[in-house]
Amino acid sequence: MRMKKKVVALCICFSLFWILSLSIGLVYATDNERIEFIYNGRVFSYELADNIKSSERFDLNFEINKYKRFSNYEDRKNLLNHMLNVGFDKDVALEYMFPNLNELISSIQKNIQVLPKDAKMQVDSNTNKVFFISPEVVGIDVDRNKLFDLIAKKYLNNEELSINVPIKFTYPTIRAEYYEKYTHLRADFSTDISRSSADRKHNVKTALNALNKVEILPNSTFSFNKTTGRRTPENGYRTAKIIVNNEYVDGVGGGVCQVSTTLYNSALLAGLDIKEANKHSKQVSYVRYGFDAMVNYGSSDLKIYNNTNERVTIITNYSSTRARIRIFGEDMGDTQYKLTNEISDVVEPIDEIEYDESGKYIDKVQYDDEYFYLKTGNRGMQIKSYRDKYVKGKLISHELLRTDKYKAQNAIKVYGTKKRAENSALNNEILNFLEWVA
Repeated sequence: MRMKKKVVALCICFSLFWILSLSIGLVYATDNERIEFIYNGRVFSYELADNIKSSERFDLNFEINKYKRFSNYEDRKNLLNHMLNVGFDKDVALEYMFPNLNELISSIQKNIQVLPKDAKMQVDSNTNKVFFISPEVVGIDVDRNKLFDLIAKKYLNNEELSINVPIKFTYPTIRAEYYEKYTHLRADFSTDISRSSADRKHNVKTALNALNKVEILPNSTFSFNKTTGRRTPENGYRTAKIIVNNEYVDGVGGGVCQVSTTLYNSALLAGLDIKEANKHSKQVSYVRYGFDAMVNYGSSDLKIYNNTNERVTIITNYSSTRARIRIFGEDMGDTQYKLTNEISDVVEPIDEIEYDESGKYIDKVQYDDEYFYLKTGNRGMQIKSYRDKYVKGKLISHELLRTDKYKAQNAIKVYGTKKRAENSALNNEILNFLEWVA
């Protein structure tokens, strides 16, 4: 019995000693191990004493367990040193020594963190500004690696654990300057459609809509026909006047050539290369001679090559009176283009006389002293079109774009065939009236 009492007493004493030793260690740790994280005047505090009780008991390895985890400063410093020397990452080692430290740092991170955002661009073709760019947002985050380095360094050097939270920037993929590089106005050209029929205006609008906001990448070729599609009722086109063999006839898609012509002139002023452009069989009135661009799906196209370093964007606008096309891309700086033409070898048309022997045009002409033009004539001519390049107002080049030749188209003048009576009743009445007045 005495032996049992001695054993029990020794156990009680040992337990009290262990508890007292642990308490002393805890007090030391509580009094000396506080970490303050500072960011923009805000302070985030960590108290070791508040986290010991909630810390999990886990064994890293036998060597590390020889050290006292929650003891005096020297023991804990030796523990940290040993953990780092045997290859533990700083975040793992510090989390072992400071339970829930990672949780606090993650909370700080949520308060500081700003996610990066790409710049965005919206396009409104109905405004003069057209491009609206939202700037990028640079991300901000806690530099966790640098933060753990600072904690370990200060702790091992017995420095005060007051730390300015280090941050790192995370950059978005797309910045505003990416869009700004190719949103400069390079050319603005429009043509008059005020005298067009309703169906022709509809076709103009349909083709303009197909072109609107289309981009041409650098070193790429744009095809008008591929972009606007076949001129069919299924694609929204209506019947209106088109030019076929020098004549105006009804055809599906009439008016689309005015859109291709407007684009052609805008592309020339924008300094782009033209790979294909075709003239009409007769001169058109909505653009100066030598600068039209006839298109016909399957046979005649307008092809534009982007010879710049950035993409170009086609912006179109329709109104009841004008078809407008602007081209945007990289800044042209001091470069400017002007279009000129040169007309030569002019041949005036003559009137070819016909008589309405069959009475086909009796509603228009009857007598041999009256006539109407069944067909108007067109002058024959040669037209050379040029693009002049200016830099800082100085002419740099005078580029011949093309030479168009038109044969003179004679007019057809139709007379009636009926002879007027010299002494008709009407004439007698007029003579009698004049005599009475006299």
